[in-house]
Amino acid sequence: MKDIFKNLLVPFAKPVLSKIHQYKDIHRGESCYIFGNGISLKWFDLSNFADKTAIACGSIPFHNDFNKLNVKYMSLVEPWFFYPKLWTIHHPINIAQNIRKEAFNEIIKRYPEKDFFLNLSNYLAIRSKNITFLFRDIYDDRLPVDFITRRINAFHGALRTCILLSIYMGFNHCYLVGCDYTHVPSRSLHFFEKGQGIFIPQEKYNKDFFEIAKEYIDITTITLDGTSNFLDAITYKEYTGHNPLFKENVELVDDRYLNILATWSGYSIY
Repeated sequence: MKDIFKNLLVPFAKPVLSKIHQYKDIHRGESCYIFGNGISLKWFDLSNFADKTAIACGSIPFHNDFNKLNVKYMSLVEPWFFYPKLWTIHHPINIAQNIRKEAFNEIIKRYPEKDFFLNLSNYLAIRSKNITFLFRDIYDDRLPVDFITRRINAFHGALRTCILLSIYMGFNHCYLVGCDYTHVPSRSLHFFEKGQGIFIPQEKYNKDFFEIAKEYIDITTITLDGTSNFLDAITYKEYTGHNPLFKENVELVDDRYLNILATWSGYSIY
């Protein structure tokens, strides 16, 4: 029944979902950065990544050096995120008070020159000229019938969505920064959490998606000191010419944002 409702929703929402058409191929032939939230960012000086257009996801705007980047696009595609209460898969509480939404509301207003991509489920909760809504696919008749979204779920996670956007916008090469599950060895946790992370193998992380995505765009992941199983990889020092330098989360994120992030039971902030 839920899938039937979603399929019926698309025709009614097409005027809203068609806003994305303005972005097709606007960066044809360019390269970009895609920023994740990985803990490797604790070793990276973000000013070394200001030379390309960037697509970012998650909590990157909370980083003290966010304004040093050339982030033009932000992906926040979690369903129902901008409502007071958020349905979540995290246990034992499945419905959580979403305090983070106020911070992201403020960020969207603070950066009218940046474009934010949100899940259509948030349409009744937030509106702004710099918001584009997405839902399950890119509904553009100009796309081939075998486009990536018709071959695999390209909205299963923030990284997939960012890569999908880079493909649709015409970038020919993306560099993944802070996407640590693509690294070997791979560290877990986020740049805003305390410590240096935990080594957890992620050998098949998004392998099926990447195998298809690489037909459309070259992908290189920038690692702290390792390689990657099925992506091209280059270390931070090789790419920037600078040695990595570790900084703790309290040096990278303002106390106000750390306190907001600490309300989420799955994060280890202090």
